[in-house]
Amino acid sequence: MGWVAEWWRQADHFDWLTGYLQAHGLSKSTRRALAVVAASLVLVPFNVTLGTPPLYPHVALAVSLVAAAMGAVMAVLWLRGWPTRWQSLFFVLTGCVAIGGGCFWQAEPLVGLMSCAALSVTGGYIAFFHTAKYMALNFWLAAGIGAWQAVRLAQSGQEMLAFTSFFLVMELNVIVPCAIQIVVRAVWVDLLRANRDPLTGLLNRRACDRAVVGRMLASANHMSLAVAMVDLDRFKTLNDTHGHAAGDEALIEVAAALTAACGDSAVVGRVGGEEFLIADIVTTEQLCGWGEEFCDAVAAITHPVTASVGIASLPLRSAASEHPDRAFHQLMAHADTAMYEAKRCGGNQTRNHEVAV
Repeated sequence: MGWVAEWWRQADHFDWLTGYLQAHGLSKSTRRALAVVAASLVLVPFNVTLGTPPLYPHVALAVSLVAAAMGAVMAVLWLRGWPTRWQSLFFVLTGCVAIGGGCFWQAEPLVGLMSCAALSVTGGYIAFFHTAKYMALNFWLAAGIGAWQAVRLAQSGQEMLAFTSFFLVMELNVIVPCAIQIVVRAVWVDLLRANRDPLTGLLNRRACDRAVVGRMLASANHMSLAVAMVDLDRFKTLNDTHGHAAGDEALIEVAAALTAACGDSAVVGRVGGEEFLIADIVTTEQLCGWGEEFCDAVAAITHPVTASVGIASLPLRSAASEHPDRAFHQLMAHADTAMYEAKRCGGNQTRNHEVAV
């Protein structure tokens, strides 16, 4: 059962899927579709007030009004730009509560039971963007409310209908999320194989673009995108003196050193022969002194190379949500300029490019 434990512990898909959708021109249409889904929560109070009287009318009305307000806010958020990971999670959990509440307070048990099928929609969204733990939470919500309504239906003398309806609803709540997660996982594995530098195991240029854009879209506006371009000094001399095998060993060591020097959220890639890219979403406080450790990390490896590092940063609020890729590529160009300045000054040092905002 090791694969179950691995599936349970796997990270969410939010960042890389965000970048993938943006890279393929699907970001805007996805946002519009999800804005419509969020806005549909506005209909919940009408179901409560104009439909069959619910079991707990006052509670139902209060929950439905809150759900409608949350749905309207999330619809506006989706239309304005891509939400952060936590905003996305809040959106889907609000939807779970609204749908679950609507199923729970249905006076007619068969209607309440069959309505639990709608939780497969939130389960599918979770499977697409988030983790197995939240998938399980969504499933047990559907199972708990569905079982309660099935018991009520059985008590009215319709035991077989209660059993078959409950089975079909649970089947839907398992198959839809699991099928989506299997497809997403397969796409991720294929991308992982295609997007890795075979020598160092770091992301290649295209994968870096996609990963960074995904983080830009999914991060809060008070953060900044920091980019460091790292070029090795005296690498050609190492190759000419000790051979390409030594050069390859140095590149592998540098990749490991830079990865160790970064935070877990950083994107680290090899974007040229001896050129590396590091990008991270950081706070204003973290920007102070960000990047100096990269020179130290490279200088500490066993091979006689050092690093010239160019750094550029930009507040995310200054990067238009419709064109984050352009903002990132411009920032890379600024960091590249700063890196060449560091190299002209003798190498083994860092230069910062100030971006006007």
